[in-house]
Amino acid sequence: MQRKYCQTPYGKISFLDRDNGYPVIFLHGLGGTGNTWLKIEPLLDAGIRPILVDLLGHGHSDKPEIDYTISQQANAVKSLVDSLGLENFSMVGNSYGGWISLKFASTISNPDMLFLVDSAGISPTPGELGPEVVKSFIDSILRVRNYKNRDALERIMKNNARREEKITMEELAGIKCPTTIIWGMEDRVISLDYGEKLNEGIRGSQIIVIDGAGHTPFIDLPDKFASIINKKISDQI
Repeated sequence: MQRKYCQTPYGKISFLDRDNGYPVIFLHGLGGTGNTWLKIEPLLDAGIRPILVDLLGHGHSDKPEIDYTISQQANAVKSLVDSLGLENFSMVGNSYGGWISLKFASTISNPDMLFLVDSAGISPTPGELGPEVVKSFIDSILRVRNYKNRDALERIMKNNARREEKITMEELAGIKCPTTIIWGMEDRVISLDYGEKLNEGIRGSQIIVIDGAGHTPFIDLPDKFASIINKKISDQI
């Protein structure tokens, strides 16, 4: 895969791109990077073109002094879609990336298919638990990967604690694309109850629960996860 960059209204986004095939945009969780998905990249069908994004404030992407609203992140992804000239594509979002995917699909543009993986957006966030929890959470992220982005992560967590940032039932009802909700049965970060609520709110969606997987089933059981993506994409295109 090649590392590339795209200019957005808020700064540059970095992403890994396999170049050929049907485009599928992958959005990682809070504190992660596009590299989070590398375990499944070789397991995806040759006809799939994975685009592994570093969201603003993460990885190799810029870390501007902005509020980091969910809409800003979703609009930055729209800039990427436009810069690549993508007319047909699907989107996969885990946790925070799922929240951004929900905003994108409900207010900007419906992708061909939407995959929500242990998605945030309607559940409580760590930022709602106070400054000590925020500090501990960010410290744990920076012990694993230090992209000098503490300020950006603090801004993100502060924004995510705002009630008005949550995805509404009206927004869920506005999602028109085929949606697959994938959830790890052992998720201790966002419980399966929220996956079921998303399934109830998005018309025609399907929920798939993966036994033995936690909050990141594509890391815990990459073969099983990739097989779901491969089958859904091949059935659609």
